[in-house]
Amino acid sequence: MFHPEIPDLVAARERLAAGRLAPHEPTELAAARIAAHEGRVRAFLHLDLEGALAAARTAPVGADLGGIPLGVKDIVDVAGMPTTGGSRAYRLEPDRDATAVARWRAAGAVLLGKTNTQELAYGVVTAPTRNPWRLDRIPGGSSGGSAAAVAAGMALGALGTDTGGSIRIPAACCGVVGFKPSYGAVSADGVMPLSWTLDHVGPLAHSVRDAAWLYDVLRGVPPRLRTPLAPGPHRAAVPWDYLRGRLAPAVERAFGEALDVFRRAGFRVTAVPMEPWEEWRDLQLTIRLPEAYLVHQEVLEGPRRALLGGDLADRLDPGGRIRALDYVRAQRRRLELRARWLERARDFDVVLLPTLATGAPPVGAETVRVGDGDLSLWEAMVRLTAPWNVLGWPAVSVPAGFDDDGLPVGLQVVAPEGQDETALAAALWYEDETAWTRRMPPLAD
Repeated sequence: MFHPEIPDLVAARERLAAGRLAPHEPTELAAARIAAHEGRVRAFLHLDLEGALAAARTAPVGADLGGIPLGVKDIVDVAGMPTTGGSRAYRLEPDRDATAVARWRAAGAVLLGKTNTQELAYGVVTAPTRNPWRLDRIPGGSSGGSAAAVAAGMALGALGTDTGGSIRIPAACCGVVGFKPSYGAVSADGVMPLSWTLDHVGPLAHSVRDAAWLYDVLRGVPPRLRTPLAPGPHRAAVPWDYLRGRLAPAVERAFGEALDVFRRAGFRVTAVPMEPWEEWRDLQLTIRLPEAYLVHQEVLEGPRRALLGGDLADRLDPGGRIRALDYVRAQRRRLELRARWLERARDFDVVLLPTLATGAPPVGAETVRVGDGDLSLWEAMVRLTAPWNVLGWPAVSVPAGFDDDGLPVGLQVVAPEGQDETALAAALWYEDETAWTRRMPPLAD
């Protein structure tokens, strides 16, 4: 929630249009929240509040995003702001906006600044950003700054990218909505790539309606307010074997309650087979690593290597050793899986599963207890999200309650490639039925 009286972007636009909110007021509210909480949350790498407030005072109220304060992940170019990828190895000074940013700006958006990203968008932590729900927990990554800024009420929305879950993971951790559209639905022009095969660009927001509105502008089409999915019959598939024994009890309970909500809407819930995690993992790594190495080869093989943080260089290095034959084989297998899942999709409208197997882990955690065993942090966070990058399918993470520690739980609504509207409509219906998105984090130590 952005503000008790203006919970989200759609509400802000309604008040602006009615003259009950001056063009500069949403940005002033965002600036006040930034002043109050940014010192602890640390969601931004670069802020231009003076420029934002100046732009807000002349914002075109009738425009699609007139007067709406937004953040942009710092791997996406914004003219006049540095692009660093969260790394000391890069400091680009773009003279033009990325296509996605240009569309937001042309619609009247007020750009607050660049949100923090895991370095080069490679990871799931996004240090030093903290989770507004519990400051001793991570916000998820790699779009953690965007999610934290939205959750803390410091922005009405933000731009993120998603290669293996990097929009949906932080959305679930921070209790906001994150939407990964179908592959290619939103232009990646002007976005620092990680893996051009798997990268997606999409919004994080306070509600599904907000995310859909921002998505329309990102695509360059006139935005419209969505209506929830009409009552059934509808078909939902759940990969039960893939999930069984691999969810924290509180997540499993919240997911079961979410399924009951869908059943009440007339959804017929059935099982769908899903390939083992090890296959999705190997495809992700065999495709992503060499592509990431090629993107950052000049840094990895030059003097700027020493500027990369922690063990990032060591984690990227294997990409330079993967054989071309293995890369091509993985790409062929990815296409085979896409064809297989499109065939399966004849039997369902959406796939439902949790976004994460657990709540947001503690800062500094390297492993996570899930089910009967411990998993590496990366595996625990991406296991339920990464397959949909391999397939290129649209997926929405929407808040679905809280775990035993009071941390948000996310529900993932996935639809076949190109069926973005189905995913949004189903997620919107669930949001309206549950109203989890109306909660605001306590920002307590």
